[in-house]
This record gives sequence, C-alpha cells and structure tokens, in this order.
Amino acid sequence: MKRVPVYILCLLLLCSNVYARTKDKKQAKGPPQSEALLVGDLLNSLMYQDTITYSTYFPDFDTLWKKVIEYKPIDEKTSEEINHLRQHPEKVQQFDPYFNPLINKSFFYVVNKGNDSGIHWHDIVLLRYELKKIKLTRDMVGYELISPLRFRGFIFVEDMLNRKTYCIAVNEMQNMDNYWYGGQIINILPANTLDEYLAKEFAERRRKQRLQDMGVTEDELAASEAQKKKEAQKQAMANNPLMVSMGDDDDDKKVRKEVMDRKYYVGTFDNDIKVKLYVRYIKGNCPGGVCSWEAIYKFGDQEDYIKLDVEMKPDSTWEFTEDPPIGGMDLKLKGKTYTGTWMSSDNETGYDVRMSQLDVPPARIKELDDIIEKGDYAHGIPAEKKNDDARGADEGYQN
Repeated sequence: MKRVPVYILCLLLLCSNVYARTKDKKQAKGPPQSEALLVGDLLNSLMYQDTITYSTYFPDFDTLWKKVIEYKPIDEKTSEEINHLRQHPEKVQQFDPYFNPLINKSFFYVVNKGNDSGIHWHDIVLLRYELKKIKLTRDMVGYELISPLRFRGFIFVEDMLNRKTYCIAVNEMQNMDNYWYGGQIINILPANTLDEYLAKEFAERRRKQRLQDMGVTEDELAASEAQKKKEAQKQAMANNPLMVSMGDDDDDKKVRKEVMDRKYYVGTFDNDIKVKLYVRYIKGNCPGGVCSWEAIYKFGDQEDYIKLDVEMKPDSTWEFTEDPPIGGMDLKLKGKTYTGTWMSSDNETGYDVRMSQLDVPPARIKELDDIIEKGDYAHGIPAEKKNDDARGADEGYQN
C-alpha cells in the first residue's frame, strides 16, 4: 500500500478548514439586505474578477423552486399564475448560474470589454447607481409572486487612474424576503450619464445588427475598410498626379468633397411637431456617382440643427441617425416625400414622420451648407427633453 506523504495530508486538512470557514462565514453573512450592499458586492467581484463569489449572489434553482411549490395562492388569479410558473421550471432555472452559463459568460465579456476600453479594474470607485423596475412580461407570469421586485441597474464608476467615468449595466437584481439577489453584469461603456450610456448602447446594437445583416465580423469589417481606404487613395493619386500621399492615418490629405445635389424637406412628427431636414448628396467612385450623404435636421423649438449620419439600406430605406445617436429616423422616399418613423435610442419615444421637399432660395442653401462645413450644429438632445419640449416650431424655411 502506497503511503501518502505527511505534508500532503497537512495541506488537504488546511484546505478543508479554509473551505469550512469560508462556507460558515458566507452562511452567517447571508444575502445583502439592501441594493446598495449588492452593488458593492458586484463591484468587488469585478475588481478582482472573482466569478466564484459572483455566482453566489444569484438564487439557486432548488431554493426558488421550493418557494414555487410551497406557495399558497390566495385567490383564483394567483392560483392560475403560480400554476403557470409550475408548468415552466425553465423560467426559474434561468436565474441560477448552474443552469444558465450566460450569467458567467457575460461577466467575462464585461471584464474583457472594460480592459479593451482602458479601465483599471482595481482602481474603480463607485459614483452612483440607478435602478429601473423590470416590467412583468407574459412569459414570466407567476414569478412576481416569488420575487415581487426585479430591477435592471446602471452603476457609474470612476477609474481613479485615467479619471474616466464608466457605466456598468446589470440585470435581474431581485428582492425576495427583504434580501437582494442577482445582478447579472451585461455591459460596460464610457458614459457620464444614463442618456449617454443609452445612446452609445443604441449605436452599438445598431452596428451589431448591420454587421449581422452583412454577414461579417468586426475584424473583417475593419480589414475591408482599411483596404477600401488604400484603394481610394491610390485612385485619387492616379487621377491627380500632383497629389502627394500623407500616409494611412486619419490625418491624410483631405480631398475636397463635390456635392452633387441638395434637398430640403419640411414636415411634421405625429402631424403636430414641425421638422426640417437638409440632405447633401456627395459624389464618389461608385455606381450612380453618389456614394454618401450628409444631413442635418431640427424639429420643435430647437434653435440649432443636429448632425445626422446617413445610410441607404439594401431595401431602399433611408436611415438617419443623430450624432451622438440619441435617436434616429427610418424613412422611405417616394417622389418628393419622406415617410416613416422617428425613435429614441431607448425605444420609449416614437413619432410618425412625414416630410415633403421644398424649394428654398440659394442664400438659405448657403447658410445650411455653412452649418455643415463649419460644424455649427447642436449635440443630440435627450429623448425625454425632446418629448417634453418639441412643440411650437416655426413655419416654412425660416431659421
């Protein structure tokens, strides 16, 4: 019989004692009794990239299912709701990391994304957090009897080394029996306010959807854009022997844009809020001659125009996105009339759009061109402010 060295036995005994003390300490401490304590625990896990402790913040399936089975309905309505939940245990399993690997996967995603954006995890400090109640959906009917309060949260932290502010989005912070559980960490973006985070998240989702529609990855797109840039520069130099290449950086020698056409539209949002849109068609080396567009718009009682990024989608939909992407329009052009919708980045505010082309004096066109050329446009306005203040625009093409 092979003898086990004494030092290995001592090591196993030590590990066993440490595990037992850790388990007893955790059981004695119990789940956090406030959302503030849970937020602190989540940040501590991120600082040390500790997925083991992070996983313990979530309610395990056995405990939740016991609550579901033992729940005593008080009337016919609650009886129907709890029976619905009992028929769908998978709805309860999704909150347990053992059954839902996406909980830990999204944790690592945020850690790596934060590293890529330059955050120093060990040097973050909490600034504030905001919670928004999760609306009950039909597929989760019955779960509110077990967990009456569920929130998604936005945690703002400052990196003490680079002095930048980041917003960390979390989901499914749940209050049960006066204890707090969960807090799936799902995203991180540099942002000082919730509006700024939502705008960047909206742009991020739209970009991912475009890449998915195109069937390419981020790396493939970057390589393609770099190649197109080199080819365009090569073609420009061939067309103009006097042009000198300045390299591949963003500070390359700029070629003056040639505007092929200019169009001005006026109309309304929801047949009430007046809106004005100015679009320039830019010449390029592509079929049809027009390869890109520049646009500005304003509506309601705004004093300044807002810059728009423009894209023509394969189905001939015109996609106008504010810069920064607080909101945007998806429009169809038939003849001289645009119709479609405007939506805020959080999809909580929307308008029906209708605009028609209007002829305006050359002097006014020059003013609009100057706004684009000089960058004298406003920054995006938060959707909440637009919804409250976008009334009383002036007529025609004044201002």
